[in-house]
Amino acid sequence: MRAPFFYGYVILALCFSNMVFVRGILGSFGVLYVALLEEFRWSHGAGAGIASVNSLIYALSSPLIGWSLDRLGPRILMPLSGALVGIGLFLSGLSNSLWELYFYYGVVTAIGIGGLGFVSHNALISHWFVRRRGSAIGLATMGLGLGALIIVPLTQYWISQVGWRSTLMILAAVLWFTTVPANALWQRRNPQEVGQFPDGDQAPFEDPSSTSGNRQSAGREWTLGSAFRSFPFWSIALGHLALGAGLFMIYTHLVAHLVHEGSDKLVAAFIVGLMGFMRTAGTAFWGLISDRLGRDQAYGMATLFTLSGILCLVATSFSPSLWFLYGLVILYGIGHSSGNPTYGAMIGDIFAGKKLGTIFGFLEITFGLGSAFGTWLGGYIFDLTGSYRWAFSLCILTFTISYLAVHASLVWHGRELARRQDGRLIAADTSRI
Repeated sequence: MRAPFFYGYVILALCFSNMVFVRGILGSFGVLYVALLEEFRWSHGAGAGIASVNSLIYALSSPLIGWSLDRLGPRILMPLSGALVGIGLFLSGLSNSLWELYFYYGVVTAIGIGGLGFVSHNALISHWFVRRRGSAIGLATMGLGLGALIIVPLTQYWISQVGWRSTLMILAAVLWFTTVPANALWQRRNPQEVGQFPDGDQAPFEDPSSTSGNRQSAGREWTLGSAFRSFPFWSIALGHLALGAGLFMIYTHLVAHLVHEGSDKLVAAFIVGLMGFMRTAGTAFWGLISDRLGRDQAYGMATLFTLSGILCLVATSFSPSLWFLYGLVILYGIGHSSGNPTYGAMIGDIFAGKKLGTIFGFLEITFGLGSAFGTWLGGYIFDLTGSYRWAFSLCILTFTISYLAVHASLVWHGRELARRQDGRLIAADTSRI
């Protein structure tokens, strides 16, 4: 008998599409940032503060987003979030002062992006996929790269043609007429809602002895309190903080750095788009590799790529060589794409259960705080030194800390699973006596 179509693929397609817009909008701030500085003549620190507020509000609203996903489900949360992003962008296009952009882009848009971001999508995908969790999150996260590849250069083109205000309104309209209705019609909370099991299997999957790195929580039902008292929660929180700081220090200031070093604005936006292209393939690749080799080994390899790409980025401050730009696009583009599938799958592996969305939300606080701090710090360092080289050099440390946090969390998880497995074996042997 032919197996029924697995609805999880529809969920993946929706998550992919949502992430295209989320990454495209966030990545486009780099080109919007340059346009704002030219029009309003703000300092780099003040202009970057808009994105910092966005990241801060995203962080603080993440627990509410996770709770809302667990209580309301994605079919309500995600359309509302898409509508809110559109409202924030539209009102940002009408802004004439720094405080208005801080509120409309920094607050309103950020809350909407939270509902379409890391917390909601990765928690949702973790319910639909277990055996192939890393691969599924990697495939959905390809949308982040495609968003950077398409929307960032397109935003720069629109800004050059119709101005930054009209560009924000165009992005808002696209969200209202695509993302909102699609999620309202087709989102579902979990496979049980459509009479299926995770991964499209004919029965629930349980294999706590697996060595691939995507093992389950061995029957433990996590609560928010027990997560707070656990080592991996705080280890992941630290890694999230460092990862957010490094990613957004580069995301926000890369276009400004390249323009400062003499690149044309459209060329700089195109380079960001190329990095998005590399990320599109990289997220799926690292998700698949993490399912095959384990999260730790895969993320270690990816971190080496990332650090090599950052060295190329720092080198562009000393030499305009195209080889450094090629190295940046290829090495950093591939390497940094591993963060979302690795952290998303690892959190799902460790904290699987009914409270997964809420736990995701609280862990996302530190990523948002790191993003806000990294965005502001990049502009502040530029104002102090007149260059981004020191800010980008600091990213070498942040990505290293991120890897060490992943490694420590997975070591703990492995030991915990082994301890629980030994306990079950002892209990089984005792029952036979």
